[in-house]
Amino acid sequence: MTWVWRGRDDGPDPAAQRWHQVIRPWDAAPRARGRKSPIVVIGYPTDAGVRANFGRPGAVDGPAALRTACANLPAPTTHALFDAGDASGAGDDVESWQQSLAAAVSAVRAGDGIPLILGGGHDQAFGHWIGTVRAAADGAVVGCINFDAHIDMRMLQSGRAHSGTPFFQVNAWSAAHSRPFKYMLLGMQPPHNTPALIHSASSAGAQLVDADAFHPGQEASLLQLIDRFLSAVDLVCLSIDLDVFSAAAAPGVSAPSPMGIAPDATFRTILRRIASSGKVAGIEVAECAPSLDIGGRTARLGAAVIDTIVRSLGIPS
Repeated sequence: MTWVWRGRDDGPDPAAQRWHQVIRPWDAAPRARGRKSPIVVIGYPTDAGVRANFGRPGAVDGPAALRTACANLPAPTTHALFDAGDASGAGDDVESWQQSLAAAVSAVRAGDGIPLILGGGHDQAFGHWIGTVRAAADGAVVGCINFDAHIDMRMLQSGRAHSGTPFFQVNAWSAAHSRPFKYMLLGMQPPHNTPALIHSASSAGAQLVDADAFHPGQEASLLQLIDRFLSAVDLVCLSIDLDVFSAAAAPGVSAPSPMGIAPDATFRTILRRIASSGKVAGIEVAECAPSLDIGGRTARLGAAVIDTIVRSLGIPS
């Protein structure tokens, strides 16, 4: 990976530092990091799963765009920043990409880091989750909280994964290994999901929360749902598919949502509650497609979401 971390320089004052000035390469080897726990960027530069799912291609360039958008963010005061480069796969073989990502996530977790995955098709969510499970303590319950317009629990196509299957894969693995399936979807859009899919996901134990819940009048109830979910898991893989947002805010995605949620105060309150739980084991932002974007709007939104999460990690709400 070419080092792309460049940006503004406001001088040597530590309080004026930005991401590009403090981020360093990560090799997962033990090292002295002071008291700051590491957040480690991993790119997932493929849209093979999107194309297999008949979506609009372009997310292959998402990691580079998101790195550029994050470069000028104010440097966090509580975490050190590292970049582990990109996952790699065999052409359009989605499973090989997922396994490469899983290995990178496990290595970061073994080095006491929090992976920050920049995508890339949302098939990355399975690699994120299975890599976290492999590195977790025996018996740890690893749940998924996914901000998304889509359930992404569709069945494999001819036995092959794609961007609509990651949580089907999570459920199948969990069932095969007698592990609990803990999945919460926030921001679901009924027009993007068939009744059969909604029924099968609910029957499998997925907790589906409609986009209508993102209303100031519903905020307290939604926070209670999230708190109950968090109390039932030990670790959380936090996933943000940028198509959860209204197409006006996030036009550069595989499947724009005309009636998606707004990145407003209610959304930020919900996001901060999850991030401050102390249970977030990994973060991912999926399906940023720069070639479909308008003026970098979607990548900048992704960076703002990341900034909100990083500022809140481990800080009690």
